[in-house]
Amino acid sequence: MKFHYSLHRLSLAKQWQKDRFRIAFFILIGLFFSAVIKWLLPQLTHGNITGGFTGMLCGLAASFWFTNIAWLKFKTPIRLSDLDSVLEGYNYQQTEQGYYELQIAKYRRFKSQRIYISNDGNDITLEGPYNTLKRIINHLNK
Repeated sequence: MKFHYSLHRLSLAKQWQKDRFRIAFFILIGLFFSAVIKWLLPQLTHGNITGGFTGMLCGLAASFWFTNIAWLKFKTPIRLSDLDSVLEGYNYQQTEQGYYELQIAKYRRFKSQRIYISNDGNDITLEGPYNTLKRIINHLNK
């Protein structure tokens, strides 16, 4: 069955409101690896510092882009049981608070990894990581 949907990423300001720790984590990782590339790598090898910075920034940008918080709105009716089975396939389990969370170690969890489902009459809206929402769409379109 073909589903009609709209998938949109949240802006950076809304990302900050949803999960401040994740954005601070990316900034701190960038600063740490900048220090390593700038001061430690030249001591160990005659490497290319510009290439190191370019690779680090591209990696962090790609990681941030694919794990961006997004919202997915289904425009065709869908059963919540179908969504539950798909989310369980991706190791998500519903919590007591009503959202879905990955079953991984607590120190590796970000709020941006959670999936929130809201049902407004005919429309179902999911909010969560972009890459996971994209996989849900692909799985439901099979």
